[in-house]
Amino acid sequence: MHKHLSFDERVRIEEGLIKGYSLNKIASFLNRSQSTVAREVYRNRIPFHPKRNDFVKCVHEESCTIRDICGNLGCKHPCNGCLSGCHTDKCSEYVKYRCERILKAPFVCNGCEHHLKFSCFSEKYRYNAKSAQYKSDELLRISREGISLSESEMIKLDEIVSPLLLQGQSIDAIYMSHKSEIPCGRTTLYDYIDNCYLSARNIDMPRKVRYKVRYNHGKRPESFQTFVYERTYADYGKYLLKHPDINVWQMDTVIGSNGGKCLLTLLHEKSMFMLAFLLEKHNQECVINALNDLCDLIGIEMFKQIFQVLLPDRGIEFGNPYAMECDRYGEIKTTVFYCDPYCSWQKGKLERNHEFIRYILPKGKSFDNLSQKDVNLMVIHINSYPRKSLNERAPYDFANLLLGKDFLKLLHVKKIDPDRIILKPSLLKKKHK
Repeated sequence: MHKHLSFDERVRIEEGLIKGYSLNKIASFLNRSQSTVAREVYRNRIPFHPKRNDFVKCVHEESCTIRDICGNLGCKHPCNGCLSGCHTDKCSEYVKYRCERILKAPFVCNGCEHHLKFSCFSEKYRYNAKSAQYKSDELLRISREGISLSESEMIKLDEIVSPLLLQGQSIDAIYMSHKSEIPCGRTTLYDYIDNCYLSARNIDMPRKVRYKVRYNHGKRPESFQTFVYERTYADYGKYLLKHPDINVWQMDTVIGSNGGKCLLTLLHEKSMFMLAFLLEKHNQECVINALNDLCDLIGIEMFKQIFQVLLPDRGIEFGNPYAMECDRYGEIKTTVFYCDPYCSWQKGKLERNHEFIRYILPKGKSFDNLSQKDVNLMVIHINSYPRKSLNERAPYDFANLLLGKDFLKLLHVKKIDPDRIILKPSLLKKKHK
């Protein structure tokens, strides 16, 4: 049996909790000890709020006589039950109420009917298999970073390796002569020297300095291909057959200069309506934060209705489907599928729309001087541009019909007159180096 819980086992734990099974019963299904399942649930449970304006009741609320927490001296009512002061950190006596379900097994609200009816005012926790797997992968990654040797072991290693390197010997020769004394492998030795952990340097290895440094394309999580397997373009096609009327958003990034800011773009397939968000870096964290910021802006219920499916390519910035599918509280907000490798035509509408961006921001130009306000202005002009494929209407017109006025209002999106549309660099007056 594997030491670590697998993703399938975590899914079965979540399903068991939803059905109201005890931790002991779930453990017997998995052929694991009860303590293993209990630690897994307690360690990876996440706080959540069924409603964004939800609050946690104070244990002293019934007997509390405190007044004037909000500073309104004209108020003659006690503060218990008042949302402006009670149930907040403004009150020095505030102690969050916690029901027995989260104080002892099963430690989470999965399978509890009270929080679904909004009749529970306790702190709320949920176990989510995808979120738990992500946290587990991150913990494993962090635990393997840095140096695994103690200070004394590093000093001893340096005393063995560095003098021989300075004498002109190679790593392989040193390793073969002192294999029993060196507590790491050849590759690790190269890494230690490359990161300047030893006295010897790369310049002391004549052959290595002649080699060109390899370009690092970024490392995908080991589990990336596993999760893509269940989210392939073929799976996306099957999903569409079952849900033909869903809202699908193609997703990609547009690069400025190397190492600088970039754009996260989303295009609604039915309306050709596009959104763009300025990212500080071209990485997973910035993509996830942008999606969560959008979810917080419009609310998770609207996000679930409008952004039902996201379809990115297999770029490293989209390599964490768990975090993209969940909001900050661990609640599922969308479904992610991936295009096949080297098949950009599978999200061809968005690729075509990127041409409009390049009219305004030519390829190779830096985005570092851009602001989100600049990006919003550019997107407004692109979405107001009429298309022949849309029966000579603009994407904004179809978005207004298919996505709703409330959604566009929350994003501060508007339509401009066709004669005022500018699709040239002159639209943005700033100079981008």
